[in-house]
Amino acid sequence: MPTPQEVGDWIASNLLDSEAWDKATEQKRAVAVVQAARNLSRWYPNKNDFSVEIFALQAVWELQGIDPALKYQKHNVKTVTDTGESVTYKDGERPIVAPDVRAMLGPTADELTEKEAEQEALRQFGGVLV
Repeated sequence: MPTPQEVGDWIASNLLDSEAWDKATEQKRAVAVVQAARNLSRWYPNKNDFSVEIFALQAVWELQGIDPALKYQKHNVKTVTDTGESVTYKDGERPIVAPDVRAMLGPTADELTEKEAEQEALRQFGGVLV
């Protein structure tokens, strides 16, 4: 696992949208890197050679999730009205894996398991097509 300093160096050199990282305290940055490492190892158990880039992108994604608007989105809240006290929910939620990480690593182990289960259900056993 890279250090927060290594991750920070990569972010400073390669990432334009680094506001969440830049605003975070040293402690929050360190926690974001640890959380990224923990989540990546859980989501991709068969991969153990993550690059600093992967850690950096996921750590920034974790820090961006602290935003109150994104917290609402995670709970499927579409709109909140204070005076009328109404809450509107929507379909879907913010993905847990950073989009750039997903593009590089593909689906998580849980998603593969679901897809494999679907494929297994579609298999035909015995018999021959004529």
